[in-house]
Amino acid sequence: MTCKEIAIFKFKDNCMENAIELNKKLISEMQNTSNGALQSFDVYQSPKDPTIFTWLIDWMDAKSAKETTDQWMSFPSSQKFSSSIEKDIFYEFMEKR
Repeated sequence: MTCKEIAIFKFKDNCMENAIELNKKLISEMQNTSNGALQSFDVYQSPKDPTIFTWLIDWMDAKSAKETTDQWMSFPSSQKFSSSIEKDIFYEFMEKR
């Protein structure tokens, strides 16, 4: 069953330089190691508060999504990304019904 990963988070003000590129780079690293399970992704930035980002990631299924995201800290950009986050607002896998 297809799955969508939804993540909403707030970047630290002092980490905004290249924030969009960092978001896309990290998701691309996950995509490159997912063996086709990460099918597509979008990164959104709030116009009201540019430090707020949302990821919408389409996965083949929840099991493959978890297998890839369980490797979170092994991705080259994850350390820099994690240290740039001020607050995790929402994170969940949602299955299409």
